[in-house]
Amino acid sequence: MTNVLFGRTPAMATMPTVTETTVVDNTKFFDWNEKGYGTQPLTLEMLERTQHENDVQGRPLKGIYHFQLINDILSMCNEFGYQTEVYDLFAAQNRDKNMPGVTVIRQVEEKYGDNAVEAHILRRVFANIRITDFDNSETTTGLAIAYHQKGIQVGFGPQVIICHNQCMLSPELYIASYGDKGTGRGGGSDIETILRTVRAWLMDARNLIETDRAKIERLKNIVVTADQMLMIIGQLTAMRVKADTARKTIHENMTYPLNQSQITVFTEDMLEAYKLHDRVTAWDIYNSATEMYKAQRMDIPQLLPQNRAMVAFLNDWFNVA
Repeated sequence: MTNVLFGRTPAMATMPTVTETTVVDNTKFFDWNEKGYGTQPLTLEMLERTQHENDVQGRPLKGIYHFQLINDILSMCNEFGYQTEVYDLFAAQNRDKNMPGVTVIRQVEEKYGDNAVEAHILRRVFANIRITDFDNSETTTGLAIAYHQKGIQVGFGPQVIICHNQCMLSPELYIASYGDKGTGRGGGSDIETILRTVRAWLMDARNLIETDRAKIERLKNIVVTADQMLMIIGQLTAMRVKADTARKTIHENMTYPLNQSQITVFTEDMLEAYKLHDRVTAWDIYNSATEMYKAQRMDIPQLLPQNRAMVAFLNDWFNVA
């Protein structure tokens, strides 16, 4: 097993100029064990001040530190002249006893004070970079970055401005440093490949966004009847059961679009939509799901894969690819 060393690292030589919208106390975090707290909003400067994990040779455990990955992608955006802002930046705790999402180094806490930023190791970070150059009245452009114990994931696509919902309408606009069930193309890439792929997306950003917005319009034009919706809910439930069951005869190794608690919320959303509106569209279905695909509402490693799985589900159901 690889030993883990902790250490502070110097700031990068060149830092991108970027707007950050998060307003927080930048001296300390809350008590991660306090009931009701699962995620902590933070800034890039705070993230850099945390403890960073190294391997026995003093290199970043994931090949790159979380703050460096975000800054590298922001720098690429700057190279293309894009206007960016850090739309969301969260750290999250989880229940892994061996490698929790947050660890507090008590000796460092004694030096800097209770819950000091500098005393924390953050292993579960989600960032949402907004590129405003292609904005219209409904959507902006989002680069989603998930950095966690399993590895690194990056996704690209339009984002609903009013609710920060990330869209993953093109399955190929996703890349990860590890393979996982249902992730498909893009799993197991090294850091250089990830950054090179993101650069290619940025180079072709206008075309990619226009393609995805055309898919949004197709989804908006697909009316879903109440009977169809009940069949969709049944299919989503069956997919979840087949993925989670211990019965080998029906088990399927896949990433499902919604877990059971999410299916309940989704069903409530759809039943309410039929009560309040004249019609429900395929876009309404996707919007309901993306409202749950947020760092504050679900397990970060599943956020982008489940989003992609929902898109694949809708593509199969309505043929909108």
